[in-house]
Amino acid sequence: MTARPATGSGDAARHYFGTTLTPISFEDWLQGVAGRIAAGQRGWLSGHHNLHSVYLVQNNPGVAEFYQRCDECYLDGTPLRTILAGMGVATTAELRFSLMDRFEDLLAQASHHNWSIYYLGSSAEVVAGARELLRATHPDLRITLHEGYAVDTARVCDAINALRPDLLMVGMGMPRQEHWLNENLPALDVGTAMQAGATLDYYVGAQARPPRWLSRIGLAWLYRLVHDPARLWQRYLLEPWGLLLPTLRLWRDHRRGK
Repeated sequence: MTARPATGSGDAARHYFGTTLTPISFEDWLQGVAGRIAAGQRGWLSGHHNLHSVYLVQNNPGVAEFYQRCDECYLDGTPLRTILAGMGVATTAELRFSLMDRFEDLLAQASHHNWSIYYLGSSAEVVAGARELLRATHPDLRITLHEGYAVDTARVCDAINALRPDLLMVGMGMPRQEHWLNENLPALDVGTAMQAGATLDYYVGAQARPPRWLSRIGLAWLYRLVHDPARLWQRYLLEPWGLLLPTLRLWRDHRRGK
């Protein structure tokens, strides 16, 4: 299944998403990663979008700058399929994915192809647990883990440049990870850089991971909300209302443009 460049060429879509949003399957996205590594391409910025990130694009200048700099942006949140449908862009469930659900698949491919990974994110406790788990499950994987909440940025950047990883994954949560990449990616020698959010926390079980079937039907957010309401209630219960008028304007401007 091939990617479908969807939005971003019009002023309304660019204002709404901040970038060109491309529904793509995980397999095709991974094929793009592999192709860039094989070609020796460096400094590629791969982003993803869900409702929370779209909300931040319109309310946080640093996040907006991040998405403007993205070389690609895949579809993560299922509700965005409805927003795209309002613009006449039909998608399927296969044309969106979450790194949280496909992290194990990414690690397996990295191990198979001998790709190197630098993961900057999560707490020291999560990183320690992940090291043990990865030694048991992927003993040949070339991965360096560094906690993301107490960071000596200059030292971390030197370490990253010394390793020259194929993949840089930054999981500090939004919007901190986007701000960090804005400030530091231009000086880093990496292949593909990407947001990782709480991927490592879900991987080691530090946060409750939704079953994949719930993700496929678009209800992973409800599972996460039930398990962590204090942290997520505003994101899932208030922010979508803040996108109602911008979404209606997007659909209106799309129809006028047609």
